[in-house]
Amino acid sequence: MLIVVSSAEMLENEPAAINQLFAAGLKLFHLRKPDAGEEEIRNLLTAISEEYLPRVVLHQHHLLAGEFGIHRIHFKEAERRKLTASDYSIMEDSGLVYSTSVHSPEAYQSLNQVFRYAFFGPVFESISKPGYTPEKEMKAEFGKYRSTKVIGIGGITEANAASVLENGFDGVAVCGTIWQSGNKVEAFEKILMNLGIVN
Repeated sequence: MLIVVSSAEMLENEPAAINQLFAAGLKLFHLRKPDAGEEEIRNLLTAISEEYLPRVVLHQHHLLAGEFGIHRIHFKEAERRKLTASDYSIMEDSGLVYSTSVHSPEAYQSLNQVFRYAFFGPVFESISKPGYTPEKEMKAEFGKYRSTKVIGIGGITEANAASVLENGFDGVAVCGTIWQSGNKVEAFEKILMNLGIVN
């Protein structure tokens, strides 16, 4: 599984680039804009081709999901810690697909099974967040018996993407390596090729 996470900032011609990535075979796109207002996110979603919206995962302004027919929601770690047993019960019955982020194998082990997959990182020094480095060597200490898949994130490039899967992760998520590239589709396709994923 190869996931692309948006740039944290709004970019020029971003909707066109997102549509091109989907057309090139992108399965899941995480829309993460921590400082963007609801209207900015709405405008961006409006510019994404309707056929691709079911593959978008919202990181904030979750109420927009119903407006755009999006059924994938991501909880950052701080938000997840505030969830109650009642929240989890509602989530289980919602029919939505949930993901979250963790930064230690212990946090992963304690996850509620409502989360389909979790980002774990950084596995390498982050490209989009300079100075954000792994606390220890990347290794799969996750317990593969769990239903929640583990997606490596942070510093993943064409050169090292395959090693993430070799270390026991279920997939990879990329951000900076795509958005800081001159040709975003070409960068995406190179990672796909190195992962051995055929569209």
